[in-house]
Amino acid sequence: MSGPLSMDSFLARDLTWATRQWALLDLREIGEFANGHIPGATSLPRRMIEFRLSEVLPDLSWPVVVYDNGDGEERAALGAMRLAEMGVSAVRVLDGGIAAWRDAGQDLAQGTNVPSKAFGEQVLQSDPITSLPPEALQTLCSDGASLAICDVRTSDEFAMHHLPGAQSLPGFELAAHLPRLAQDYATVVVNCAGRTRSIIGAATARALGFACYAVENGTMGWRLAGYETESGAAAPAPAAPPQDAIEVAARARALALNQGMVPTTAQNLERLRRSSGKNRPYVVDLRPRQAFIAGHIPGAIWLPGGQLIQRTDDYLAVPGAPVVVVDDGDARAPLAAWWLRRMGFANVHVLDGGMPAWRDAGFAIETGRGHTLPHFLHTLEGRFAMLDIAALKARLAQTPAPIVIDVSTSKRFAKGRLPGAVWMSRGWLEAQIAAHATPEDQIILSASDPAQAVLAADALFKRGYGNVSVFARSPTAWAQAGGAMDTGPLPYAPDDIVEPPYEKGLDAMREYLDWEIRLTAEMNAPEQGVMLMEKE
Repeated sequence: MSGPLSMDSFLARDLTWATRQWALLDLREIGEFANGHIPGATSLPRRMIEFRLSEVLPDLSWPVVVYDNGDGEERAALGAMRLAEMGVSAVRVLDGGIAAWRDAGQDLAQGTNVPSKAFGEQVLQSDPITSLPPEALQTLCSDGASLAICDVRTSDEFAMHHLPGAQSLPGFELAAHLPRLAQDYATVVVNCAGRTRSIIGAATARALGFACYAVENGTMGWRLAGYETESGAAAPAPAAPPQDAIEVAARARALALNQGMVPTTAQNLERLRRSSGKNRPYVVDLRPRQAFIAGHIPGAIWLPGGQLIQRTDDYLAVPGAPVVVVDDGDARAPLAAWWLRRMGFANVHVLDGGMPAWRDAGFAIETGRGHTLPHFLHTLEGRFAMLDIAALKARLAQTPAPIVIDVSTSKRFAKGRLPGAVWMSRGWLEAQIAAHATPEDQIILSASDPAQAVLAADALFKRGYGNVSVFARSPTAWAQAGGAMDTGPLPYAPDDIVEPPYEKGLDAMREYLDWEIRLTAEMNAPEQGVMLMEKE
């Protein structure tokens, strides 16, 4: 790990987001990030470093800059130490963090996924997209018009709430169905939660040659207009006719090639994936969740196409690194590549033939969700007493009672925790522990994910708290075994969670939509680095 990076040296770097050859990681909580962050940063709360590092860095040799609020905090320094322990070869702490950024007269970006949201607003201005106000859509519905409402959000979002009569076609799943929709309906509209995915979906359809509208302000706009939504999972969409899928895939590939996408073979991807250094790519699997779980390229990130374009900064922390997008040899990967190229990503590839080609080549396939626990976790577990339910019950009955600290998310904490548990985010643990315990106290760490509790125990042990143990199960398991639980929210607003605006009421929805629209005025700021490459 190198020494601190001065603000002058930081500002002298190329900060252009879409082409940047290094990672900028904000180690504060996501709520702090949303309230103001350095433009182009990736949110990686310190408590998630061990779980997400392989997602945000395709190779550990990329340079990394981390920061916190400054003002004497330790979070960035502690996070940098952990990154170095995990093999990141060039990590530096931005001296002074956010405070120094402000002192240098620089503006903060507010919100999450700002580069992608700003890009969506650019597309709305540049592409021939027609927005359909909720009132006009309601009139079409009331008149019994020949109408297809295509919801391109995730299936989980659709199940939570959707427009009446909508069909679920997440992300670029929509593409192969466009010929059928155009034939069967007079009007096709694309809908999402707010604006970006509707805009991208409608622009995608138009680029493929199909008339399509974007619902203005999406589901939030519909609710703000006073209309009701429905809930419940979608019925499985019928497979697109094979000839339609082939035709749309050919159009998508032509778009991507014209925009500068470079195809790659399974053999070349395997060589690059097994290499070390900056040629090792991000591998992003765009297929549905169940297909990914059934078998994917080892180390691939699962991120369906519409989500990839929506959340580029969450995953592609080194935008200048190579990116390979993978599908089943259909339209999804070329469309994602086309959009990434339009966003300004320079090194974008599609796996020719998709997963079928990978399987045919006989290369390794991994099953499951793709989430791996930190490799050193088992070593840490051996350092602490790992309590089962019976042992925990006995410990809680002792006098004096142990201090129980829960390092779950605040949302999980509110749903249920061990009796008397105190909540702390693992990112703040060292800074806050003295207010609740002394090094001589008996402390039990608990979390909905026991791995987080083990890592918290290790952090406290390093600070001289020698009497720590870990509940090896979750609070839910404790409750299922008949254990008493405390419930209820914290007496203050925590900053480790950012709730979607549609879960916070109509005023929050209005504020969110206004924020997205305001990005139009900010999207060409040089520090944002959001590009819009011309279509070809």
